[in-house]
Amino acid sequence: MKALPRVTPLVSIMLPCFNSQDTLPLALASCIGQSIDDWECVCLDDGSTDRTSEILEYAAARDSRFRIDRFTVNQGRGAGRQRILELVRGEYLAFLDSDDWMYPERLAREVRWLEADSKIAAVSACAAVTDGPDVLVGVQRPRAPHALPTVAMFDRPVPPPLVFPTSMIRTDLAKATGFDPAFRRSQDSDFLIRALLGKHYALGSEILYAYSQASAANLERTLEGYHYRMRSHLRHWQAHPVRVMRTLSETGAKILAYRAAGLLGMESSLIHRRWDAFDEGHRHEFAAALAQVRVAESALFESAQPATGSP
Repeated sequence: MKALPRVTPLVSIMLPCFNSQDTLPLALASCIGQSIDDWECVCLDDGSTDRTSEILEYAAARDSRFRIDRFTVNQGRGAGRQRILELVRGEYLAFLDSDDWMYPERLAREVRWLEADSKIAAVSACAAVTDGPDVLVGVQRPRAPHALPTVAMFDRPVPPPLVFPTSMIRTDLAKATGFDPAFRRSQDSDFLIRALLGKHYALGSEILYAYSQASAANLERTLEGYHYRMRSHLRHWQAHPVRVMRTLSETGAKILAYRAAGLLGMESSLIHRRWDAFDEGHRHEFAAALAQVRVAESALFESAQPATGSP
C-alpha cells in the first residue's frame, strides 16, 4: 500500500526575533540550506522597531514553509517562545535564534538520533561560537557526564547539560511542558529542566550550529540569567530539596564571582571560559558550512535591493 503523504512537517523550527534586521537573513537562509526539506519555520516578531517584520514577510512570500506571527509590543523570549510553541505542527521541534545560523546537516542529524531510539526525549549538538555571524572564536560542547556522543538520564533538577539552541525535542513533550512567559531570560534552561526530568537525552559530538554568544554575552545579561535560573530551580524544592539547595548555593557563588570580576574589569575572562578553543578542522567545517548558507541567502533574497543586502 502506498504511504499517504505527510500533511504536517517533520520538523518545526522555532525562531523568535526582536530587532534582528542585520542577522535575520542568514538565520532564515540556514533553514533553506538544510539537507532535508520537510520542515517549517515559525517566526515571531516580538515587537521589533526595525525592518525585522519586513524581512520575515519577504521570506514567507518566497517560501511558504516560513510562517509568521507578531506581537505589537515586546513581551520577551518566554512569551515569544510559548506563542510559537502553540503554533508549531511538526513531529520534532528545533530551536534557532535570529542572530545564529544552522549548519546544513543540523536537522537531518538530530532527527536521526530521535528516530533511532524512542526513549530519547531530546538531542543536543555542539556549537561553533561566533563573534558576529562569520568570525569563529570557539566551540561550545554539551556538559556531558561521559565522552561524547552519549545518551543519559536527566534525573536531577540541575542546570541541563544540553546546549539549548542546538537542541531538538519531541514536539508533544514540548507542548506538554510549555515555556514560562514570565521568564525574560533563562526560559530555555527552565523549559529543559521541566521537560527532561526523569527522561533520557542524547548529546552529539558534531558541531551543527553557529552560536553568536561571544558578542551577545555580557555581565548584565549573565547576572540576570542566573537570577532567573534560581527562580527556576526553586520550582523543584519540595521534590529535591538537597539538590536544589546545592544548586542555589553554586549559582549564588557564580553570581558573586561575576560581580567581583566586574568590579575588577575581568568579567570577559569568565564569560569566555564557557567555550573551548577551536582547531583547524573546526575552522574548515565552519567556513564550508557558512559558504553553503551564504549561497542559500543569495537565492532567498536574490531580488532584494542591492543597497541593503536584504529586502
